[in-house]
Order: sequence, then structure tokens, then C-alpha cells
Amino acid sequence: MHAIRLLREMHADSKTRLKIILGLPDPIRAASLWKELQPLLELHEQLEDTFIYTPVFELTGPGTPLGDWQMQHEADVATVQELVGASNKLDPATPEWRMTVAMVADTLNKHVMDEEGQIFGRIEQLLGPERLDDIGQEMAGANTSKKKAASRK
Repeated sequence: MHAIRLLREMHADSKTRLKIILGLPDPIRAASLWKELQPLLELHEQLEDTFIYTPVFELTGPGTPLGDWQMQHEADVATVQELVGASNKLDPATPEWRMTVAMVADTLNKHVMDEEGQIFGRIEQLLGPERLDDIGQEMAGANTSKKKAASRK
């Protein structure tokens, strides 16, 4: 599978899951789904960093749109991680918990819009379809391995 297509599918899945979580009236069920989503968000970031952004940065370097994106990406990831940590300290039955999860959703939506609108096309031009198919295969393999390992815990 093409790496960018895989990332877009993961974006769509996370967006859908967040909408479901935020739309659930039952805080226990919402919290349960939120706990299930968190490792998937972490896996997505690891796949992007390992297979896309670190190699692209090494090819392009700082001072280029793709090289500079890595810094923005890392800042966005840090913001999301901070919000996730804050949400995990809150009672899911409180409005503060829902607001914090909504802030995660908003931050991710903005990040994804920037990424898909400005970055992915440049990556496709830089790496080309064959290389992105190869990277996608590596990412899919890593994705499957990590999901299997997580399910055994």
C-alpha cells in the first residue's frame, strides 16, 4: 500500500473515532474508546516519524518546506501528548474531560489539514510512487506487528 494513502486512512479512522467518542452520552463508554484510541495515535506518530519525516528531513534538511515541517510536526505532537496526558487525569464524567478530548480532536484536525494540504503532495513529488509503495509496505508490516504485540498485553 502507498504510504501516503495509509496515513490518510489512519487520519480518517482517528477522526471518526474522535467524533464517536465526543458524541457518546455515556462517559464510561467514551473513556473506554478514548483509551483504545490512544495507542493508535501513538503508533501513527511513530510510523510517520520513522518512515516518513526523519528520512525526508535527512534528504531535504532545514530551511526547506519539508525540512521545516518536521519541527512543526514535533510541536503538534507535543501539544497532543500534553492534552492526552491532561485528559487522562480528568474524570470522564466531567465537562473538562470532554473539552480536553475535543481540544485533542481540534489540534489533530488542524495538523491533518496542514499535513494533507501542504506536505503530502511535496513528499509524493520528492519520493515518487514506487518508493512510497515500498515505504507503505514497511509501514503496514510495522503497524501489524505493533498491533499484534499490543493485543497480547
